[in-house]
Amino acid sequence: MNKASTFDVLAGGYNAGFVESLTGSAQRRTTYKWLRPMLANKPNMQLLEINCGTGADAFWMAQKGHTVTATDASPAMIEQAQRKAVLTPAPNQPVFQTCAFDQLQTTFSGRQFDGIVSNFAGLNCVSPMAMTGLAKQFYQLLKPGGQFAVVLFGKCCLWETMYYLLKAQPRQAFRRWTNKKVMVPLTAQVQQPVYYYSIKAFTKLMAPLQFIEKKPVGLCIPPSWMEGHMQQHRRFYQTLVQWEEKTGHLSFATSLADHAFLLFKKEEQ
Repeated sequence: MNKASTFDVLAGGYNAGFVESLTGSAQRRTTYKWLRPMLANKPNMQLLEINCGTGADAFWMAQKGHTVTATDASPAMIEQAQRKAVLTPAPNQPVFQTCAFDQLQTTFSGRQFDGIVSNFAGLNCVSPMAMTGLAKQFYQLLKPGGQFAVVLFGKCCLWETMYYLLKAQPRQAFRRWTNKKVMVPLTAQVQQPVYYYSIKAFTKLMAPLQFIEKKPVGLCIPPSWMEGHMQQHRRFYQTLVQWEEKTGHLSFATSLADHAFLLFKKEEQ
């Protein structure tokens, strides 16, 4: 029996609420822009995706010709992903299975992958103490020369800070700036501890993986909780998408974005 996850409560509405939303889909397109060079390293890569949600990224990577094993700690999320696979059959479908972060090494004992992908802040749910052990798992699960791509919440999201300061809510404006865990409500009844990492702090936690590059995700496109505003102002939203495309290469601005794309590599042997 798979253990229930706090994120089970989001599974039913995750596609409509984030994957298919204006803000969510635009930020996802940005992450794909940064992932493409990694996926172009060689054909038919063996990829491991963690915190896969309902499978949007796994399907996209599989469509690029790669073999994808996609995992999530939430049985309900995996159920949604498997349902998609049944409804949209394709010759190269991802394999979905329930697996928490602390179960990766035992679940995939003896296996190594060309790449590991963690999109949209799944690792922000991991404490610094647990992260060091997880980094060692990533190292063991990667082939020599393999890469690890992760998208984290930004530490100092400019959108969030400015919005809440204008609303005279400083506590919300600076909630990401703390080094302590922040309890984030998933629903009225369910909360999830979240840790906001600076890029410098996270790269240290990922040792011995080598840090390669950083890119902003959501520098101009706002966080998903602003979806209602974007729905009401479609022309402004389209302008923001254009700005995102023009400023996406500004790696120095990564810390100001809603999310940060970070790429790591296991040294060649």
